[in-house]
Amino acid sequence: MNLKRCVNGHYYDSDKYGECPRCGSRDASSPKTVGNPKKMEETAKTPQPVSQPKKWLVGWLVCIKGQLEGNIYELKKGRTTIGGTDGQDINLAVDAQVARSCQAVIEYDPETKRFLASAGNSRELSYVNGEMVLFDLELHNRDILQVGEESFLFIPLCGEDFAWEAEEGSQES
Repeated sequence: MNLKRCVNGHYYDSDKYGECPRCGSRDASSPKTVGNPKKMEETAKTPQPVSQPKKWLVGWLVCIKGQLEGNIYELKKGRTTIGGTDGQDINLAVDAQVARSCQAVIEYDPETKRFLASAGNSRELSYVNGEMVLFDLELHNRDILQVGEESFLFIPLCGEDFAWEAEEGSQES
């Protein structure tokens, strides 16, 4: 490993990377290239955007009661699973009342711009506004979802007034 420090102070392995993978600049000891020094200085100081897969955030669940009170969980386009293991999108393992398998599912359908809560594949029950989730129930702003001893306030981002329409063709689930 050949550890280098870029002009912005980041360390990186120059055997693996020709330039800093964080900001795109070269190490501080590299010879300057011919060109506009002011432009090179601006480029070196401007962080380069890092390409990351889009999660297509569509809403949130905010825990308002239980051991996880105060935590916020992101809902993504399509299905978001809730249960008590790392295999679930939202892991509630700290609550002994939550099934280890998928106990509940929140689904966002971009075609209808609706959210649905449904039962997972466990025996444990979940509730929306005190009603058992035995079949698909439509979720609305500020509905309360109960999974185990945890209660969540549902906050949608997408709906009738906003959706990720322009990027729909390039979305990844």
